[in-house]
Amino acid sequence: MKAATIKAGAVIGAAAALAFAGRAHAATISSGHVDALSFTYDDTANTLGIEVHDEAANAAHDPAEVVFDVHSGHLVDRPSATACRFDAGDNWVIPRTDTTGLLWAGWSTEELELADFGGELRAELVDAVTPAGGDVSVYDATTGATRFHTDPACEAPGTDITESHHHPTWVFTEPGTYELTFQVSGTHTAAGAVTSAEHTYTFDVG
Repeated sequence: MKAATIKAGAVIGAAAALAFAGRAHAATISSGHVDALSFTYDDTANTLGIEVHDEAANAAHDPAEVVFDVHSGHLVDRPSATACRFDAGDNWVIPRTDTTGLLWAGWSTEELELADFGGELRAELVDAVTPAGGDVSVYDATTGATRFHTDPACEAPGTDITESHHHPTWVFTEPGTYELTFQVSGTHTAAGAVTSAEHTYTFDVG
C-alpha cells in the first residue's frame, strides 16, 4: 500500500472531501445486501475485474459510480480500543450479518470459476485516503483474521480470496470520506497470471 496516503492528515482529508463533493455518482447505497467486491473474469480478454453488485436492486455498477453511505445507524460506541479493530469511543460498523437499515457488504467470486484460478485470488488494498486519524479494518469475527487494514502496523494490506461468497465486519474509526483502492490478481490454469486494474471505492461515513 502507498504509505503516503495511509492515515491521511487533515489537509488530505479536506482535499478528498472537496473532490467528493464535486463528483457525480450513479448510485448511493445505504442499506441491504451488496457484494462490494464482486470479482469477474473475461476469458476472451484474459482480464480480471471488480464491480459492485447491489443484490436488492439486482444491479451491477463500476465502483467509481457508487457511494457507500455508512450513515449514523452504523455508529457503535466502544468503551475501549481493540488493536487493529476499533478505537475507543465512536466507530462506524458495517456488520457481518444482515441487519435492517444497515449495509451488509461483502465479496463474491460467483461471477467467475474460482477453480480456474487454483481456488484462490489475491485482493490487495493498494491505496487509501482517509479522514484525519481515520482507519479502516475489515476482519472476520469468527476466525479473528484481519483481511484488510489501512494502518501498515496491522500488517493486512491484502487477503487471499477463497470464498464463493463472504461477509466480514467493516469498521471505520472516524467520520468523513474514505477512498479505498483495491486490485485483484490470480493465476489462471490456462491463461497464466492476470491482474486487474485498480478500482477506487468511496465510503461516506457519519
